[in-house]
Amino acid sequence: MTLISTPDHRPRPLNAKALDALLAGAREIYVSGCSAAIPDLPALLGPATRRTTVTGIFSPILNTDSLADPELERRCRTFFLNPALRRDLARGLVDFCPWSYSAIARWLAAPGRFDTALVMVSPPDDDNLCSFGTQHDFLPDFLDRIPRVIGIVNPNMPRTMGSPGIPVERFAALLQTESAIPEYRPDEGAANALGTAIAQHVAGLIPDGATVQLGIGRASQGVTQALGGHRRIRLHTGLIDDNLVKLERAGALDPQAPIVTGVAMGTRDLYDLIDGNPRFRFLSASRTHALQVLAQLPVFIAVNSALQVDLFGQINSEGSEGRVLASPGGLPEFVRGARQSPGGLSIFALRAKPGRQGAGGIVPRIAEPGLVTAAAHDVDVVATENGIADLRGLSLDGRAEALIAVADPAVQPELVRGWAQVRAAAFG
Repeated sequence: MTLISTPDHRPRPLNAKALDALLAGAREIYVSGCSAAIPDLPALLGPATRRTTVTGIFSPILNTDSLADPELERRCRTFFLNPALRRDLARGLVDFCPWSYSAIARWLAAPGRFDTALVMVSPPDDDNLCSFGTQHDFLPDFLDRIPRVIGIVNPNMPRTMGSPGIPVERFAALLQTESAIPEYRPDEGAANALGTAIAQHVAGLIPDGATVQLGIGRASQGVTQALGGHRRIRLHTGLIDDNLVKLERAGALDPQAPIVTGVAMGTRDLYDLIDGNPRFRFLSASRTHALQVLAQLPVFIAVNSALQVDLFGQINSEGSEGRVLASPGGLPEFVRGARQSPGGLSIFALRAKPGRQGAGGIVPRIAEPGLVTAAAHDVDVVATENGIADLRGLSLDGRAEALIAVADPAVQPELVRGWAQVRAAAFG
């Protein structure tokens, strides 16, 4: 890497010592993550970050490092967990904040929150603007509140449309790298027989012309394949991956509608598709996840996965077997927006058949650690390999009966007994 001059700075080579000088005095640093993660950042952060806190949106799928360092007493604040962050959380070096996107946005945008930002961007255009590239989810809303912004220019970073770019003069310094953008490839073998059955049930609830939000992972992969025969599908979602490329090639997407998202995380196929493409509108979470925006989208269908659903209709997408595995992320905002959308629908997909250790699926009550990601009143439909449980307009007992009907047949008698016990304890 070499330092690129802004009008007020002289070029100089980048190394850990040079970056250390740029970060001198930093108290709390915001860094880009997901597919905009800065390569080799743990090795580049040096003594200037002693006793600082480094905060970012770190994808549990794509970002594998932890920026905490016990020798430097450097902490890391994260809203999602990967194995390295989980390790450092156990060591007391990580502040884990499992919040919804609206809560994250409010916290990040508080005045005086950060004194420094270190972000990867595209090269400046003819107007001397650098694009946020593949990660627009939060930074555009609080960039102006950060006194010192250091940009890492990467010619491999796609130039994306939607949020205004960052003027070159806004940066305290510009660095350059030509490293590959981190890539994520959906699991092509994820759609097994159970997943295919679930996806077909979900796709049957989505009409042509609907606006769809898809989470990431196996459920999204299967639903994408099942939507290949649909037409005029619109996307308004927090993150896009190569499943979008498949929908585009299948002719399922509405060519006249913008694709609204905040983050792209996929392979080079996706990054090439979005590069300079005005059809893609990259916006911050204050737009992609805003209830007032989502509620105005006609037929907005939110499709998300769950680890467990209990017989009250509560959704757990965060923990299993006593362990915290994930965060709410944008799920709460999307399901509430879908329920307020004219013709909208909040759908949760999960395997009815429990996993190898008996975890997951439909249960009488959410298991420890008792995390409820979506309240019962925000859930419209639960889809399993055994069918659809449409919970809209059902009584408490009706919801339990509908869920038991799509549960694994082997555990249905146990669920009937469990519901009787839960009901007696609650109302007896």
